[in-house]
Amino acid sequence: MKKLRLPVTCFYLVFFSLYSLMTRFTCTAAFIDGNINAVLYRLILLLGCVLALWWFIDTRKLIFSTGGKDDKHIRQPKKNIAFGNYSIPLDILLLAIFVLFLCISTLLNYSYNLMDNLFGLMTFGFELVLFYLMGRTLSDDEWNKILKKVVLCCSVLWDVACAGSLVQFIMDISYTTKYAADHGIVRQGIMDGRLFGLFSDPNFAAFTSLLLLLGLWHILSRTNHLLTRIFIWFSIGLNAIYIILSNSRTVYLSVVGSIMFYVLLRCYKKYQNQKISGIQMLGKLFVRGLATCILLVATYFAILIPLRGIADFICPDRDVAVEMVRDDINSENISNNRFTIWQAYLNLYTEKTLFGFSTRSALPYATKEHPESYLAQTQYVTHNGYLSLLVETGAAGFFVMSVFMILLIVRSGKRIHDRRDINDTYFIFATWMVSILIFCLCFHDIFFTLNLETMLFISGLGFLWQNE
Repeated sequence: MKKLRLPVTCFYLVFFSLYSLMTRFTCTAAFIDGNINAVLYRLILLLGCVLALWWFIDTRKLIFSTGGKDDKHIRQPKKNIAFGNYSIPLDILLLAIFVLFLCISTLLNYSYNLMDNLFGLMTFGFELVLFYLMGRTLSDDEWNKILKKVVLCCSVLWDVACAGSLVQFIMDISYTTKYAADHGIVRQGIMDGRLFGLFSDPNFAAFTSLLLLLGLWHILSRTNHLLTRIFIWFSIGLNAIYIILSNSRTVYLSVVGSIMFYVLLRCYKKYQNQKISGIQMLGKLFVRGLATCILLVATYFAILIPLRGIADFICPDRDVAVEMVRDDINSENISNNRFTIWQAYLNLYTEKTLFGFSTRSALPYATKEHPESYLAQTQYVTHNGYLSLLVETGAAGFFVMSVFMILLIVRSGKRIHDRRDINDTYFIFATWMVSILIFCLCFHDIFFTLNLETMLFISGLGFLWQNE
C-alpha cells in the first residue's frame, strides 16, 4: 500500500494544481463555473480527505511515537511534548490547537454562511494533513519526482495562456467578457497599461507565473533530457514576459525578494565554510545582491522595450491608458483601495476579536449587520493574507500560527547558520515560501482555498520544519 501511495498522491496533486490554475484562466474558469465547478470542488475535497486519512494512518507513528523507525522515510523529531503514554511533536501540537480554534470559530459563526464555513474548514483540514505530512515525511527524491510532474503539467496549460496573452498585447486585441464566476465584466487584453490577457486577474496570473518559473528553474538543474530542457527554457521565457507585462507591483516585489533570497542564501552557503571574515562575507553578499538587482532590471527592460516597440509598430494608434479605467482608482490612490479595505476589516475585526469570523463569514456578517458599510457595498476581500488570518481566526488563531511561524523561522535560521549542507529541494521550498509571504502582503488567503500556492506553502512548512 505504501508503494501505491506516492503515485496516487502525485496524480491527485496534478489534478489539484490544474484545477486551481483553471480558475485563473478566464476561458476555463467560465466553462467550469456553476454545477461543473461545484462537482469538481466536491470531488477534490472528497478525494483529498480520503488521501489525507491514508497519509495520516501510514505516518501516525511520526505523531504519536518518540522513537522507532519502521518507515525509513519518516524523520523522527528530536523533541516531543509528552501526554501520558503519548508524545506529540511541538509543530503538530501547535497546528492541532490552531484547528481547534478554527472549529470554535466556525461554531460561533453558525448563523453566517455555515455551509461555506464548514467547507472551508474541511478544505483547510485535508490540505493541512495531506500537504504538511507530505512535507514532513517524503524524501528529497520523492519530492523532486512530484514537483517535476506538477510543474511541467501546469506549465503546459499556463504556456498556452501566456502565449495567448502575448498575442493580445502585440495585436492590441482588447475586449470585455462576462466572467461567469461572479457575473461581472472582466477587462481583457492590454488595458490600463496592464496585460490582463487570458486571465481574470493579472496579479494572481503573474504570481502563478513566478511560482512556475521558480519550479522550472529547479527542474532545469536536475534534468539532462534535451526536449525537456528546451520546453523549460521556452516556459521560463513566456512566464518572465507575462510577469513584466502584467505590471503587478506586488509580484515585482515578490520576484525581487524571492530571487534575492535564493541568490544570497546560495552565496552565503558557498562561502560559509571558507575562512573569511564577517566583513568579507558581507562584501560578497553585497556584490552578489547588487549584481542580481542589475540583472533583474536589465532583464525587465530587455523584454519590455522590444515588445513595446513591436506592439507600437503593429498597432501605432493604440491608446490603452483611457480604456476601461476604473473610476475608483486614481494617481493619488497608490494602494488601489487597499488602505481603505484594510481599515474597514480592522474595524470589523473589533466585533469578534478572540475567535474571528471563521473562513467565510466576514462579508456575510458585514452585509447583514452593517448593510451600509464599505465592505457590504463593495464585497471586497481583505487583500492581505495576514489580515485574513487575523479576521478569520481571531487573536487566538493568529497568535498560535504566529508562534508556529516564528519557531519555524528560528529553526531555519539556525540550520542556515550551522555548517550543515542544504540541498536544492530545501532551496526551492524556502524560496517559494518567501515569495508567497511577500505576495500575501497585498493579496488574501493562503490557508482556506484550493490553489497552487497553498499546496506549496503548507508542504514547505512541513519540509522546512523536519529539516532540523
